[in-house]
Amino acid sequence: MSSTPPSAACDPSRPIAALRIFFGVVFLSNGLSKFLPESFSKTPFGFLINSAGARGIIRSDAAHNGIPAYRALVQQVVLPNWDFFGPLLGASEVAAGMLLCIGLLTPVAAVFAALMSVHINFATYGHEWLFEYAVEWIPLLVLAALRAGRFYGLDARIARGRPSGILW
Repeated sequence: MSSTPPSAACDPSRPIAALRIFFGVVFLSNGLSKFLPESFSKTPFGFLINSAGARGIIRSDAAHNGIPAYRALVQQVVLPNWDFFGPLLGASEVAAGMLLCIGLLTPVAAVFAALMSVHINFATYGHEWLFEYAVEWIPLLVLAALRAGRFYGLDARIARGRPSGILW
């Protein structure tokens, strides 16, 4: 193994930052769409999941989920209290998205976003493609492990003073 530093052509910092920002934009835009009029969710490029759409998706997923405790939780707690859980979902997506976009507390934000995506994987257990949602949460866990905010993000500034911090 060579101790020669990689050339600028092999520098992974920009692609890592781009992937982090991409996931940030995905979560931020979907979170904002939960609070804005339905017309906002219809973009020229496709649809974002607004609050009514998210409620319909979770209702359908729970109805087909093979785990009775999960189905009961969604049907008896989450859906009847959507006025609380809908905005909570939107705020969670906005928070994770903003933190990923600016590269602040990136490991925390990426793991949090991954958990939201893992939930979708769990909610669709047994009736969706096996790897359909893993393509969302696996890269987020990789971004957390890489401390992706240290690449063109605010975590890089924090890390200069406290390089051993696990939150950045």
